Amino acid sequence: MPRRTQQMNSMSRGRVRASMNKFNLFNLYKKPTISYHGKTIYQQKWTAKAETRAYHGEHLTESRWKQIFKPNLESVAQLDASLKGVEVAPTPMPLQTYAALEKRLEFALFRAMFASSVRQARQFILGGHVKVNGVVVKHPSFPLQSGDVFNVKPEKVLLAMGRVKPGLEQAIKVDNNQISVWNKYVKTAHANPREVWELKQNKPKSLNQGDQSSASNKEMIRKFNQVIDKEMIKQQKNTTRESMLSKILSLASKHGEDTPVTADIFNELGKGNAFKCNEIYQKLAESKHILLKQFSIEDAKRFISTKSTEFATKEEAKLATVVKQTLSELVKTQQEYIRVSSQGKKLSESTKTIPYSSDFSKNLKIHKKLDKDAIVEDESKATVNLPWQKGLFGRQDPSKPFFTPWTPRPFIGCFAILPSHIEISFNTCHAVYLRDPVARPGHSEVISPFPDHAHERAYMFYARKGL
Repeated sequence: MPRRTQQMNSMSRGRVRASMNKFNLFNLYKKPTISYHGKTIYQQKWTAKAETRAYHGEHLTESRWKQIFKPNLESVAQLDASLKGVEVAPTPMPLQTYAALEKRLEFALFRAMFASSVRQARQFILGGHVKVNGVVVKHPSFPLQSGDVFNVKPEKVLLAMGRVKPGLEQAIKVDNNQISVWNKYVKTAHANPREVWELKQNKPKSLNQGDQSSASNKEMIRKFNQVIDKEMIKQQKNTTRESMLSKILSLASKHGEDTPVTADIFNELGKGNAFKCNEIYQKLAESKHILLKQFSIEDAKRFISTKSTEFATKEEAKLATVVKQTLSELVKTQQEYIRVSSQGKKLSESTKTIPYSSDFSKNLKIHKKLDKDAIVEDESKATVNLPWQKGLFGRQDPSKPFFTPWTPRPFIGCFAILPSHIEISFNTCHAVYLRDPVARPGHSEVISPFPDHAHERAYMFYARKGL
C-alpha cells in the first residue's frame, strides 16, 4: 500500500516529484539551491534527505525505504585510468544512494517513459497491463534482473504520454470559439481578399513553432501544386478536336472580312500551334465550308463525328479527313503545351512565399455553429470541418481514452531523459533492463535533479539509521 500524500504538486512547498507534470516543472524551475548555512550537521542531513526523498520513492513509507536501502554503493572501477596520463573526473558515488529503487518495475516503467509518473506506473502494473518476459506481473516492487524484457499495452502508453482528453462540453466550447474566429476571418477575406492574403504571407513566424513553420510552408506549397495539377488535367481533358476546331473558327470570326487571317491571331493557343491552326482555317476557307459561320461546339462535334462515307462529295470527305488528322496532331501538341506551362507555374520546396490567387477567398466558407444540446445527446452528430481540424477538438475518436489525434503531453521534452541501463523501443512499447545502474567517472546512471552534496548528506543520514 503506497503512502498517501496531500498536495502532491503544491507550488508553495515546491517539492520536486518523479512526475511529468507542469506544476512539477514549475517547482523544478524555481527550486533554489539547497542552503546549509546556519544548520547543524544533522539538520543538513535531514534537509537533504527530505528533498531527495520527495523525488526518489516518495510513495514509500520511511520504514519501507530503510529496508530497501543498501549502504554499499555500486560503481565501475577504471583500472587503466592512471595509464591515460590525463586527469580523470571523480566518480559521483553519492548519486547511487537511491540506486536500489531503479531495479523496481514501477521505476523502470517511469524511466522508460511508459508512464508519466511512478504512481501511474503502479496503477498500470496493478491493472495487469504490464508484462515481464511475457508474463503479467502485478507487483510494482518486482525486482528486475539483467536481460529482463518488460512491456506495456500501447494504449496505456498513449494515455500516459499524451495530452489529456477534453470533456464533451469542453470540446464543444473550444470548437465554437474556433468557429467564431474562423467565420470572422472568412468574412474579412471575402471583403478584402488581397489584403488578407498579403497579411497571411507577411505574418511573422511564431517562436514556439520550431521546425513546424517549414513543414507547414511545404504543405501549403504541396497543396498549391496540387491545385495546378488538377487544373492542368481539367484543361487537358477539355482539349479535344471539337473544342480546338471551335476555338480556331471563333478566333478567326473576330476579324473582319477585309482583314486577312494570319497565324498570329492563333498565338493564344500556343505559338507552336499557330501555323497548324491557320492551316486548318485556310483549308476550310478555300472550300467556303459552312463551319465558317456555324462554329459552335455542337457544330464542330457533328462535323468530326460524320464518317467519310456520309459526306455528299469526295472532296468534302477528303477535306474532313485532312482536318481531322491535323486536329489530332494539334490536340497532342496543345496538351503538351498545357503540361509545360503548368509545370512552369509550380513552386519549388525552397519557395518562401506563395503567389496571390484570385480563387483564394472563393474557397473559404462560413462554418455553422455547433448545437450543444444535440451533440451532448448524440456525439456522432458533431460535424467540424476546419482547415486544421476534422472532428471535435481532442475527440475525433471518442472511443479512445486519450486526446485524438494523439498529441504529446505539454512540456514532455523537459522530462525526456533516457536512462543508460534500459534499452527502449517506443514503436512496440517494449524495453530491456540491461543491468543495475552504476556510477562511472564523471557520470552516474541514476537520474536525479539534485546535486552531489544533497545525495551525500542523504546517504550519510541513511547509512547510520538504515543499519
